[in-house]
Amino acid sequence: MIEITNLYKSFGDLVVLSGLSLSVARGETFSILGKSGTGKSVTLKCIVGLLEPDAGEVLVDSTRVDISNRRGLSEIRKKTGFLFQGGALYDSMSVRKNLTFNLRRHHKVTNNEANEKAEHYLTLVGLKGAIDKMPSELSGGMRKRAALARALVIEPQILLYDEPTTGLDPITSAEISELIGDMHKRFGMTAIVVTHDILCAGIVSDRAGVLKDGLLKYTGKMNELAGIEDEEVRGFFRNPL
Repeated sequence: MIEITNLYKSFGDLVVLSGLSLSVARGETFSILGKSGTGKSVTLKCIVGLLEPDAGEVLVDSTRVDISNRRGLSEIRKKTGFLFQGGALYDSMSVRKNLTFNLRRHHKVTNNEANEKAEHYLTLVGLKGAIDKMPSELSGGMRKRAALARALVIEPQILLYDEPTTGLDPITSAEISELIGDMHKRFGMTAIVVTHDILCAGIVSDRAGVLKDGLLKYTGKMNELAGIEDEEVRGFFRNPL
């Protein structure tokens, strides 16, 4: 479903990605582990065409993202949900409008259909009671749930997560991770989760990889990564968030 080959990306003299390759099967959840500043978020932005790579190929559902025109990128984004690190809810809109606006922007639906879908997905994430609240009235965990519902409401084939548990306490982090895992099992989506939270990765991942020096140096199941004799990799497992 997602195929990245020899991806390079620099910002001036700063080399972020230096030949990264990654293959994610349809229906698989793959987590990218790495310290801050290693290029995890840059990788996600290249996948949806928000950043143009310096070299390499990015294929999403057999479409070359790196050479797609505006119309091609629009089609890719229609099938892709994105959960941003801070949730990125529109502060001036209620939770309901955050979902219905996102849905109407991507699909031709009536107001009634949009409201029904918003209520359905907010119910799935346990947030129907907050449907008419403003984002400022929500706790950090509730904002993450609302953002997840907004990503799900367009019924994407692919979901990309940028640090989905950042800023949450350990209990809420585990709850959000379990919720993400449950949604993937329910809908069978393909997903990439970028995180430095080893507990989140352990809950949601089918496979994972460690991004280091601009490359995915290790990939495998989480129990396989735990046995790798690399100080940086072992550091993730010694110091879970």
